[in-house]
Amino acid sequence: GGVRMTGAEGLVWKWIGAGTSPVDWCEGNYTVTPHIAEFVNTITNIVFLVVPAASTKLWLSYARHVSRGIHIIWFFYVVIGLSSAYFHATLSLLGQLLDELSILWVLMVSYTLFTPVMYRPKFLRSNQRLYAACMVALSVLITASAFVQPAINAYALFIVGLPAVAMLVVEMRVMKDTSVVRLSKITLAALILAATCWVCDRFLCAMWQALDLTVLHGLWHVLIFITAYSMQVLFCYLHAVQDVPESRPELRYWPRRTWALPYVFCPAPTHQKTP
Repeated sequence: GGVRMTGAEGLVWKWIGAGTSPVDWCEGNYTVTPHIAEFVNTITNIVFLVVPAASTKLWLSYARHVSRGIHIIWFFYVVIGLSSAYFHATLSLLGQLLDELSILWVLMVSYTLFTPVMYRPKFLRSNQRLYAACMVALSVLITASAFVQPAINAYALFIVGLPAVAMLVVEMRVMKDTSVVRLSKITLAALILAATCWVCDRFLCAMWQALDLTVLHGLWHVLIFITAYSMQVLFCYLHAVQDVPESRPELRYWPRRTWALPYVFCPAPTHQKTP
C-alpha cells in the first residue's frame, strides 16, 4: 500500500511540482520572491484579466445583435491570464499545459464563431452545426497531441494562429474603412514585435542575461494581448459586416474616439414601419 501511495504522489508531483515543465524562460527564477518563479512573466498576465472585464459592457450591443459568443471569448481570456500566471509562478507541467490549451481553445472558439462564412470550407458554409462539430473534433485532436510532446506545443500554437493572420492580410487589401485598415496595421505590427520578443527570449537568452535584460517574455505577454484583442475586434467586425449586415457594425474606441480600447458597436437594427 505504501509503495502505491508513493507512486501516486510521484505521478501527481510530475504534473504539479515546481519546475516540472520542460520550458523555462530567460527571466531568472525566484529573484524577487521565493514564492514566484518568474515574477515579471507572472504579473504581466494582468492585462488578460483587467481588459476583458473592463470591456464587457462595451460589447453588449454586439452580443445582443450579432453573437453572444463574444462573452465566451472574454471568459477564455481570463482563463488564459490565470493559467499563464500559474505556469510562470510555478513552472509546473500542469501550468504549462493549462496555459497552452486555454490559448488553443480560445483560438478554436473564435474560428468557430467569428470566421466569416466566405473563409470556411465550401461544404461547411451552409451548415453551422457541422462546421462547429468539425472544429470541436479538431480541437480535441490537437489537445490530445499536446500531452504527447509538451515542449513543441508553443510552435503548434503559432501554426494554429496562422490562418487568422492570413485572413487579416487578405481582408486588408480590400478594406475601404480607413479606421479598420489602421487597426489592422497596428495589429500586424504588434504581432511582429511580439513574435520577435518571443523568439529573442527563447533563443538568445545568454545575450539578454549578459545585458541584464530578461523581461522580453513579459513584454511578449503585453504585445500578444494587444495583438489578440485587436484581431478579435477585427474578426468580430468582419463577421458582422459580411454575415450579419443588418447589425450595422461600427468600429469604436473607448474612452477616446480615435484611440485606446477598440470595440465593435452595433446599433439596434432599424425596423420598417408597417403600413
